[in-house]
Amino acid sequence: MTGVRQKHTFVFICVLMLTGIADTVAAKSWRGIRPLRSRRAAVRQMLGKPLIGGDGSIDLYVLKEGRVHVMYVRRPCEQELPADWGNWKVARDTVVNISVTLSEQIPVKALRIRNFERLKWYTGESGATYYHDKRRGIEYQVQNGIITAITYGPAAGDQKLRCKKDAPIIRY
Repeated sequence: MTGVRQKHTFVFICVLMLTGIADTVAAKSWRGIRPLRSRRAAVRQMLGKPLIGGDGSIDLYVLKEGRVHVMYVRRPCEQELPADWGNWKVARDTVVNISVTLSEQIPVKALRIRNFERLKWYTGESGATYYHDKRRGIEYQVQNGIITAITYGPAAGDQKLRCKKDAPIIRY
C-alpha cells in the first residue's frame, strides 16, 4: 500500500509542476492585467478612468511608468484586423494587449536576458528595433540600446484561442 501511495504522491507532484510550467508560458501580465484573460471593467477598477477611452478598442492612461494603451476585443473572432488585434475567441472587452511607452527608458543590458538578439523581429522605418519573445508574449521596442516601450500581448500558449490559425501577424 505504501508503494501505491508514493506513486500517487509522485503523480500529484508532477501534475502540480506541469501546471506551474503551463502557467509560465501564458501571456506575461502587467500590473496583474493579463492579455486574453482580463476584462475592461477590471482594468478600470485597477487603473481608474482612462484619459481617452469609452467603449472602443483602446483606452489610454498616463501613469508614472509612462503612456499606457490597453487594447480590447471589439467582438470575438473579428476579421480584417491584424491577427493580434482581432481574431481571438474571447468575449468583447477582453484585453488583447497592453503597450507601455516608458517615461524612464531602460538599458537593454539591465534586463539581463541571455541571447537577447535571438528575439529580434524587425527594424522599423523609425529606426526602432523590435524584439519579440513569442513564448512569453512580450515585445520590446529598442532604440540605441535603450528600451523605450514594452508591449504585453498573447503568448505562444494562447494560440489555442485564435479563431483563424493562419492569419498573418502584421508588424505595426
